[in-house]
Amino acid sequence: MAVRNTRKIVAMAGVLAVLASAAACGSSKKSGGNNNATNPVSTASSSSAPAKQGGTANVAEWPPGSSPTAIWPFMTSDQLSTQNAGQFQYYFYRPLYFVGLNDKLAVNYDMGPADQPTWSSDGLTITIPMKSTWGWSNGEKVTGQDVQFWLNMLKSEEGKPGQAGASGYYSPPNQAAGVNYLPDNIKSTTATDSSISITFDQKYNQEYIVGNALSTVTPMPLAWDVTDAKGTKGKCSTDTLTSPTLQADCDAVFKYLNTAGKDVKSFATNPLWQISDGPWSLKEFNATSGGFSIVPNTKFTGEHKPYLDQVNFVPFQSQDAEWTALKAGSTGANALQIGVFPNADTPPYNGNDLQAGNPLASAGYNVEKGSLLDSIDYYQVNDGSKAHGNLFKQSYFTKALQDEMDQQSAITGPYKGWGYPTTGIVPGYPDGNPLSPAAKAAAAKYDPAEAKTLMQQHGWDVSTTPATCTSPGTGANQCGAGIKAGDKAEFTLEYPSAHPAMDTMLAAYKQAAAGAGIAVNTVTKTQNTLSGELVGCSTSTPAGCNWDAILYGGWVFSLLPTTDSLLTTGAGSNIFGFSDPTFDGKVAATIKSSDPQAWYDYESYAASISLPLIFMMDQIWPWAVASNFHDSGQDAFQGFEPEFWYYTK
Repeated sequence: MAVRNTRKIVAMAGVLAVLASAAACGSSKKSGGNNNATNPVSTASSSSAPAKQGGTANVAEWPPGSSPTAIWPFMTSDQLSTQNAGQFQYYFYRPLYFVGLNDKLAVNYDMGPADQPTWSSDGLTITIPMKSTWGWSNGEKVTGQDVQFWLNMLKSEEGKPGQAGASGYYSPPNQAAGVNYLPDNIKSTTATDSSISITFDQKYNQEYIVGNALSTVTPMPLAWDVTDAKGTKGKCSTDTLTSPTLQADCDAVFKYLNTAGKDVKSFATNPLWQISDGPWSLKEFNATSGGFSIVPNTKFTGEHKPYLDQVNFVPFQSQDAEWTALKAGSTGANALQIGVFPNADTPPYNGNDLQAGNPLASAGYNVEKGSLLDSIDYYQVNDGSKAHGNLFKQSYFTKALQDEMDQQSAITGPYKGWGYPTTGIVPGYPDGNPLSPAAKAAAAKYDPAEAKTLMQQHGWDVSTTPATCTSPGTGANQCGAGIKAGDKAEFTLEYPSAHPAMDTMLAAYKQAAAGAGIAVNTVTKTQNTLSGELVGCSTSTPAGCNWDAILYGGWVFSLLPTTDSLLTTGAGSNIFGFSDPTFDGKVAATIKSSDPQAWYDYESYAASISLPLIFMMDQIWPWAVASNFHDSGQDAFQGFEPEFWYYTK
């Protein structure tokens, strides 16, 4: 479980989702399903043999070149990442509610410290019972006050999104959608040893509150309410959200814990971080390499205790280095039990026999699939582009761009069958998301004939590429607002360099688009360069008016797949210049109402307008797993759950 949590953590993880697809990395999981090669949602389990207690497993860190950088589970915006959350912190500190185990889009109440909540009759107050058996390793119970401690910290350390040191979990009120987020939507709280009750400012979709909002909250032990290494007691945990001294009381605690929480040299030795409520404890952390080892938390009182004695997360600086280690075999003293196939060495996907063509069979590894992320992948267009923003605002033009994206050929071609399509604004995979009949009917598809017809019908001469606007104006058969006679149907699409499979996919896309008179000028740049370019167009950020289209990340959703912080007017991650008041209202309904019709209306409207997203395939990462090792239990957000791993008898 990794990136289900806040809008910010999801946004960052979404960037990782697409960039990781370029880098051939991923996470592991099992899932039942069919054997359709279009959408490889079925896998062979690593083993159905009985579990063996004990043993040490070596697992490659994901992706190569990355490692945890923060251990305190209250991260600033620059710390929020899959590597810090679901692949590190959640081993030791469990969120209030855990979501997404085994590719199932649901709250897993057995995985966290809180039981299923109840709601008041007016729908404004939620009461969260804390499990009486769930405790901290220092002997204290996990209580409602521990939840209040985290909420107090969030309230006091909101900061401004984008500023260094700002809380990564905070999103400002969304006036367009008519909603506030934690903690601004909380009117009052009542915390006891056994529960916490939260009263909100208005009625919200209850599933949204639990699965999207409260799953961001990680209870913190009262022993962390200190202001220095001497253990000077703070007051942050005992305040309420309306305490006049809240800011001052929590600032001092935040300053100390934030500094300690990013001191990688003391991750495994600082007594603060030895207090945990998760199934694992941190044994060692190599501050130089980023490798680390975890062992079972002997004081863990929750469900799902680990089978293994130890798990070593092994750092690699490149895919080649990891591939060399895998080829050495699964039985040596330092052999990997789990690693990732690089794209060049990935066997073609075979839904009937996942082991067909396995190049590591003789080395003792099985092929298994990575996670089906609750995500949409896309390249993004800039409505604020001073050169071509008016083009991107035309629904027929973005429809034509989508029609030229042959997701299935990319899946079966350069990605060797390891992928599934993005069909619309709400993910079609894994199972569980609300998909309306209209959304299914409007699913993104490859239709170059339609793309050409759309361009011709709207006043473009497609006899040459780029096509030329010959019928300016806003009529039904004209080029559209802001497009002049003689304007060209062309733009620049930038994407990360050094990814051969992506090169192949986008070369085919460029050629297909040319058939409709659309010239897509592809340019590769480093990921860091693209990141610097991705800002919205405004007077304060004029550079954001210069880019046309960039392939830099998709979006990994929380439990409910609404785009409240991605596409609504003024949303923190809306860098596209996109604004549609009707769309804002449809999004608001998904947050406020539990009526399925709200989702259907949202999806139907989204499919009818020009969104700044051109959907692309999601990649699934094939994993190499030792043939005597079982690694099920992963989640739909790129996290690991090693308590479910074991050797087979």
